[in-house]
Amino acid sequence: MPWPRTISPSMLLLCAVIALSACRSHPPLPLDSGASFSLASDSPRILEQAQPQLSMEQKLDWAVGKSFANQAWVSAPASTRARDGLGPLFNANSCVACHQHNGQGQLPEHGPGLILRIAAIGANHNAYGEQLQDHALLGGRAEGQIAWRDIASSGQAASEQTSLSHRQYFMVQANYGDTNGMAFSARLAPALIGMGLLNSISDELLVKRSDPEDRDGNGISGRVELRWDEQQQKLRPGRFGWKASQASLKQQVALAFSQDLGIRSTIYSAPNCPPTMPNCDPEFALSENPEPEISAKLLNSVTYYIANLAVPSIQKKPDLQMGYQHFIKLGCADCHIPATETNTAAGGLQPSIARINTQKETIYPFSDLLLHDMGPELADSAATDNTPATEWRTAPLWGLGMRSRDDTQTRLLHDGRAKSVEEAIRWHGGEAERSRQNYQQLDSHSQTALLHFLKAL
Repeated sequence: MPWPRTISPSMLLLCAVIALSACRSHPPLPLDSGASFSLASDSPRILEQAQPQLSMEQKLDWAVGKSFANQAWVSAPASTRARDGLGPLFNANSCVACHQHNGQGQLPEHGPGLILRIAAIGANHNAYGEQLQDHALLGGRAEGQIAWRDIASSGQAASEQTSLSHRQYFMVQANYGDTNGMAFSARLAPALIGMGLLNSISDELLVKRSDPEDRDGNGISGRVELRWDEQQQKLRPGRFGWKASQASLKQQVALAFSQDLGIRSTIYSAPNCPPTMPNCDPEFALSENPEPEISAKLLNSVTYYIANLAVPSIQKKPDLQMGYQHFIKLGCADCHIPATETNTAAGGLQPSIARINTQKETIYPFSDLLLHDMGPELADSAATDNTPATEWRTAPLWGLGMRSRDDTQTRLLHDGRAKSVEEAIRWHGGEAERSRQNYQQLDSHSQTALLHFLKAL
């Protein structure tokens, strides 16, 4: 068919609309966000399932790690030698005490799952170390207890019809020194799913995504923070923790054993004692060559278990694809990048067992794993983990539907302050301020479609 000699204004308008739609449209979102690790189920126990590619032999190794993550550890010495070494100071006696059913932690009035990071302000000395331990073995004294007060938002939420509030956490019953001049920052235990896949993303990709000077001028300046990897003996981009403070999953697990359970490993071999009481662990103090309380083999097993948890498939809902398109257009995907490619050369979680995903896969964690300035309202009380108070790692969104299913139990963001997905959006500021404003300008139908999409993840 030959082209017409002249083109009418209406045809030009139609072409412009088609071109604009093509630019703004994105391919439909696949439901298997964890690729081969995905399981389709709406059961709340989905977070406790193994990814489906494990062989029978690998499932046995996975089950060993599960048992050491789920069952309580006890103080040493004990007849259960493989499970002793708890304390002398700790926050919980098992992994699942904070990560119930491998989900996120509880607020302190409901049980363990939220800890306080500690920072000394100015020249003040921190007598308690990096983290408050609110439990101690029988005959010992905990460092103190968690307390809080409610604080109403005075910034962006003040002009909105429904105000926001959060908690200011602090320590009471302090047992090892004055707390004046110290700042306390709450950290909610995250859900454990997908961590093995995040561990398999290449360092090079994270560095490539980093744009601290905002060279592309889009208002987003995510950056990597280099962290020491004890296993590889080099600096690598952090990717785990609210502040991207750990570069590998195994080191993140070892840190949790050290600070949350007071259990020494080959990676964190020092006892979990406050600076004012460096010899609070008698077993360590009296031994010339103390052995780790969790062996390298068992640490590998627990890491392997967490690394191979299944990822819930995205729920197929009527507004799913429409909400996804809104998510892209609002700019949410500039930080919560949907798709990421795994790297077969990364990982190496347990050398005795062959890697599961031998091919590169495209996964959908909805995170760039970079640090971003989220504005003053989400800022920590002080800089922690060698990271500015306003900077947070982009939280992966897969499994968000499970975390927000029960309106009475929803607790989102680093300290659990958001009681709904919409509240979490409204707390976004800094680099996410424009996206938050774009959301508020949507009509109610479009907002509902976006929230349905997020709750389907």
